[in-house]
Amino acid sequence: MAEATKTCCSEEGHQGHICVLKGLGLNDEIARLTVNPTHVCFTCGVEVNDPKNVCQPVPLCETL
Repeated sequence: MAEATKTCCSEEGHQGHICVLKGLGLNDEIARLTVNPTHVCFTCGVEVNDPKNVCQPVPLCETL
């Protein structure tokens, strides 16, 4: 069985995504971007304030 490939919806905008910030150790910035979440990343499950900060954004209301 082939393994699913995780992809980003915006390779050119990927540098501002939580997964990249986490890798850089920018925990204060991550805390600021996740204080009032409205979206979740379908790929990694992180909840964020703004969908532009994740690879595969899904509104939280659609995940229930």
